[in-house]
Amino acid sequence: MRIAHAAGLAALIGAEALLFLATAEHHYAWSYPRWYDQAQYLGQAYRAYELARHAGYAAGAWATMTQGNAQGCLHAILALPIFAVAGPSRTAALAVNLLAFAAWQVATFLAVRRISGRYSLAWASVGLLLALHFPWSGRAGSAVDYRLDWMAACAYGVTLAIALAGREFRSTRWAVLLGAAVGVTVLLRFLTAAYFGMVFIALIAWLLARRERWGRCARLAISGLIAVGVFGPALWRNRVAIYGYYWVDHFAGPARALHDSHLGAIASVRWILAQLATNQVGLAAAMLGLAAGVAFLVGKAPGTGVEEPPGAGPGAGRDGSWVVALSFLAAPAAVLASHPIKAEPPTSILIPGAVWVMILLWIRLARGARRGLVCAVGAGTVAAGALVFAHAEVQESDLDASAADYRGMNGLSDYLFFRSEEAGLTHPRVGVTWILEGTDAESLRILGYERHKRMLAFIATLPTGLFPTSKEIVMKALTDSHFVCLATRAAAVWPFDRQMAELLPEMRSWCEAHMRYVGRLDTAGFSLSVYEARELKPTPGGVDLASSVGAAERGPAYGAAPTPAAPVFVSPGRVLGSANGEVAFDLVAAYSPVVYHASALPEGLGLNPETGEIRGRFARPGDFSADVDATNPMGTTRGRVEFHVEDSPWYAFLDAPAAGSAGVPLEVGFGACDERGSLNYIDFTDLTARTMLGRITPPEGQGQSWVGTFGMTLKAPGPHTILARFVRYDSSAKEPYTFIDRQCVVTVGP
Repeated sequence: MRIAHAAGLAALIGAEALLFLATAEHHYAWSYPRWYDQAQYLGQAYRAYELARHAGYAAGAWATMTQGNAQGCLHAILALPIFAVAGPSRTAALAVNLLAFAAWQVATFLAVRRISGRYSLAWASVGLLLALHFPWSGRAGSAVDYRLDWMAACAYGVTLAIALAGREFRSTRWAVLLGAAVGVTVLLRFLTAAYFGMVFIALIAWLLARRERWGRCARLAISGLIAVGVFGPALWRNRVAIYGYYWVDHFAGPARALHDSHLGAIASVRWILAQLATNQVGLAAAMLGLAAGVAFLVGKAPGTGVEEPPGAGPGAGRDGSWVVALSFLAAPAAVLASHPIKAEPPTSILIPGAVWVMILLWIRLARGARRGLVCAVGAGTVAAGALVFAHAEVQESDLDASAADYRGMNGLSDYLFFRSEEAGLTHPRVGVTWILEGTDAESLRILGYERHKRMLAFIATLPTGLFPTSKEIVMKALTDSHFVCLATRAAAVWPFDRQMAELLPEMRSWCEAHMRYVGRLDTAGFSLSVYEARELKPTPGGVDLASSVGAAERGPAYGAAPTPAAPVFVSPGRVLGSANGEVAFDLVAAYSPVVYHASALPEGLGLNPETGEIRGRFARPGDFSADVDATNPMGTTRGRVEFHVEDSPWYAFLDAPAAGSAGVPLEVGFGACDERGSLNYIDFTDLTARTMLGRITPPEGQGQSWVGTFGMTLKAPGPHTILARFVRYDSSAKEPYTFIDRQCVVTVGP
């Protein structure tokens, strides 16, 4: 019997997974990460995965636990094994939400069976969960939004099921399990620590008035101690971030004025009740719960009492279970009602308590009901819940209705990504003169990673925040940007937006005078004029904005991102190494996704075909070479890498022309190798003219081997002695800064 029910539950969850993941893939996962918050969490998950690929799962998991989170720290850890199996993608990330819901279903099923002694009621509870409105609504914070709210609601539901299955703290084993569940839930969403604090206070007060009070209170204390042991270190480590986010931002800081709901106590309670009934539980689940309760009530066998069925434990469905369920419902309701900022996603934490109120009512009403009727109601409830879930999944989403706009944003993202690759930018700086969802740097970073399987670290020069800033900062941000998206039409929502509207004529004039116009993107909500820095020279046959947007608009929205051309190598063709240590060098080719291959690498070196990293130790000094290939969906490009290896762990050289002309730019080649990877900058000085010519810093990933050119213009005729000071920085060394000087002489003609 147990095996049959377990198999049935597994089959149902499997069917849910197939339908949910197909819906997520086709209707939600192909757009930029909407609703802002999930951009943060997706970014953390993807970065953890990339770290895990290079340094191992433990390193990726530890990085997410220690990176200074204000809201929670388990979401990325939960995504890592899914990414390892299915690859990193939005759909794979949303599978975490589904697995959290599946865990809640299983825990609720087992708890209802343990409390009521009936499998039929356990199945009915599964149907009730499927019929919920909010998780399948496609809204912010729902199961298609990779943020902490829905994961936390499911974990809270699992914890509540464990608390109820412990039968009013009569079991030490269940108390230990409860403490672990509370700890994990708090790690997933730090805010739940406030809820659990209130829950434990309520339960202690209730237990002190019951028989066997001391033993049961001791078990509750054990739960609390275990919970604090699990989440305490993380909360202490993140205490500064938590204080800044929950107190300064929400209560004491200026941002509160922009988000405060200004609802009084009564209005806040009304808002909570409306959220719970309408947006969270929903009409379908409420009607299903009511119908099942009425069926149990009218289906009682004549002359029956309220005997508990075989298998029901002590206290099943009595006052203790009600106290636990109502405490889990009332605690978050009180916190959210008193909070000045009212948002819909966090109120999903109320669903588990509300669901268990319905379930406990079912258990009470089902006592004495005919067994056949209870089985029929259970089967009907799970069937109805499955139909509600399926109907919600197959409906057209609001994203589908605005697909053209979202496709346009994908095209803009593709253009910025590929132009950055063409230019060899590792940290493209993007200024967007409005606060627009989908154009922020983190969204561009995530969308580029999801569509092209490579992480480009976009940096936002604008916007600077929700509030206005000085005009000088705005114009400096434009100067520092590789790309500028100038908003010419958009709704002014934030104070920063209104400042941008006032500065629009001046910013447009500056962009026209100092940058290159590359095209325009028009959506229903806004229009952007896109500019790029003039030093980013156009690549022959490369990408352009109109083509990128057009390509993104063709084919299915959830299809693979179009690749404009075969790969083009942008990484240096010459690598410096030391025979005294390990070398690490990244092959980089534009137009990702790219797979790399090398033939006849020098002895001791190996290539990661997915990342392009060449790593290993040279067997001896000398000059070596290897043929390398880069392949993407559009073809294969062959290149060649030259390796120069010396015995010294730290060396540098200059390669300058012997002569030049006054006032005519010339280029000085250079190379530097530091086995420790701590190359920091190079200062170029004209010793003859006693003039500093400039300072340059190595691109990301070239702190060990840095080869390039420096452009300079010498004005006075005659010989000029040029000094290049190669500086490295190691914070752990006794002398953090060390350097090597190299000189060359350039004879300048008239």
